[in-house]
Amino acid sequence: MRQILLAIFTLLMVASTARPAEFKGVTMGLVSTSWNTQLPQAVAQQAGFFKEQGLEVRAVTIASGGPIMMALLTSGEAQVVIAGAVAILRGIASGAPAVIVGGQLDKPDYALIGAKGLKTLADLKGKVVGSTGAGSFSEFAVTESLRLKGLIRDRDYTLLPVGGTAIRVAALQAGRIQAAPLSSGERVGVEEIGFPVLLEIGKTLPEFPFTVIAATKSFAASNPDKVAGILRALDKANALIQKDKDAAVQLGKAYGLRGEPQVQRKALNYVADDFNVRLKKDQLSALLNVIGIKKAPEEFFDESFLNRALTSR
Repeated sequence: MRQILLAIFTLLMVASTARPAEFKGVTMGLVSTSWNTQLPQAVAQQAGFFKEQGLEVRAVTIASGGPIMMALLTSGEAQVVIAGAVAILRGIASGAPAVIVGGQLDKPDYALIGAKGLKTLADLKGKVVGSTGAGSFSEFAVTESLRLKGLIRDRDYTLLPVGGTAIRVAALQAGRIQAAPLSSGERVGVEEIGFPVLLEIGKTLPEFPFTVIAATKSFAASNPDKVAGILRALDKANALIQKDKDAAVQLGKAYGLRGEPQVQRKALNYVADDFNVRLKKDQLSALLNVIGIKKAPEEFFDESFLNRALTSR
């Protein structure tokens, strides 16, 4: 616990020093450097969609897990975050003063990638699978998707928290773990060098939202037009990504997103259609049920901001 708290404190200090004290716009926390997290806001920035809404939005990326992003949000270092749905739901259920205002990816953008030599899920028995960390969406996605395929954590395989995407890829390549969930951008690269896809997690768990947009309750209550403007800008960005993937990749590159444009263009073939701010209550209800939170989705999600965003343009 001490190590976790120290990590959170350190990350919050980084976020604090990353933005000048005089900044008066909206700080948006992002859970990953992966393009599936970054691209919509990057497109919204580069295409001027935030500016159209009268918004100045600054992104702060802390490659971590959802629990740390919840700490960033509740500390006041960010007014809005894009992070894994499971961690956001658990944080709110535990009393975090936050509210979900929309969706980002409406199904998991994960494939379970195996070590070279593995061919089927049966080959995972007795092996080690890497995840981001305790309470992260990757942990949930791995354990739930493998459960549905008959593999039970700690009985059939060991789940090891190893860190963010780059660390998981390195651990897989080094043989420290024998499988890991990777998003579309990283999946393309490792597939090309011979690592097999053992399971399409998004197709196994299509009913569960992957990442969501959450805001502090105080910010949302006092700035409903800004929240709606953020959703409206991201919705326009998603439409551009889906209509013109090549242009979207160029905008992402111009913004400064890391990664080879050719690889990210291929990755969009897997994920582009899943970008969607239009989160539905039944999606959250299904997710709440499977993670054991016996509360109504209305206690977590205020759809009034989404309605405002999509009915007044």
